[in-house]
Amino acid sequence: MSGIAFNDAIAKKKKLASQTLSFNEFNTLYKQKYNTTLDPDWLGWFVGFTEGDGYLGINKDIIVFVLTQKEAKILYEVRDTLKFGYVKEFDGFYRYIVRNQSDMLLLFRLFNGNLHFLSKIDQLVAWEKLLNSKNKGNQVKAITKPVELSLNNSWFSGFVDAEGCFNVYVAKNDKAVSLRFIVDQKDGTFFFNDLKHILKRGSIYSRKNNNARYAVSNLTSLSIIINYFNQFTLRTKKRLAFVKWVNIYNCVLNKEHKSPEGIAKIKALSKLVNQDND
Repeated sequence: MSGIAFNDAIAKKKKLASQTLSFNEFNTLYKQKYNTTLDPDWLGWFVGFTEGDGYLGINKDIIVFVLTQKEAKILYEVRDTLKFGYVKEFDGFYRYIVRNQSDMLLLFRLFNGNLHFLSKIDQLVAWEKLLNSKNKGNQVKAITKPVELSLNNSWFSGFVDAEGCFNVYVAKNDKAVSLRFIVDQKDGTFFFNDLKHILKRGSIYSRKNNNARYAVSNLTSLSIIINYFNQFTLRTKKRLAFVKWVNIYNCVLNKEHKSPEGIAKIKALSKLVNQDND
């Protein structure tokens, strides 16, 4: 794609983008069934997590929802919070699965108008067609405008729980420490341009199989990231990686890495950061 065409595509996407997340319709229907409502911050996180690791699928003429993770704990949290679906163990990973069609309609309402990625919106449109073919008297309409990325809601924390990581590199001569915040996503170039616009810094890399990576190491931009995750908490074990990574960030700000004792502390913490990023 040429530079002009690429910029035009970005401008078109931004023009079409919806500004905010909205869970009013979902919570209205959810209360009718479960006599309660769910926290919008949790719901925003869940939508972001879904856009990273979820699949809005169709199997044998029924719509299904699947979340795949190595970490079982977070999937049980999802099941217990939503009050529907089940978790199944596979060889080395777990899946949260929803098949009940009345619950699927709730998920349709939850995702509708709150998705950022066009690939997920296409999956929601496929849900719409199948739902409407089976429920002639209760038609639904998929909203195809993507939500604009914002650091004023919890969506990004869910997405990073699925696709992000916190990285520390200590030079072999122990003279320098580099911190990076990294997000990977297939066909994620548009998204990463939005993120780079918000953070003012960062690099976007093309990787294999149409995958893209955004990485930022500028300390000012990292401070924005830190403030965001302090407000909208990560929920997987990446929260543990984040806390240790912030500890290293503060060590660097305080010039502790310039002493042998500080470098030793940072090296020990960096190993734990990598363990919790998985």
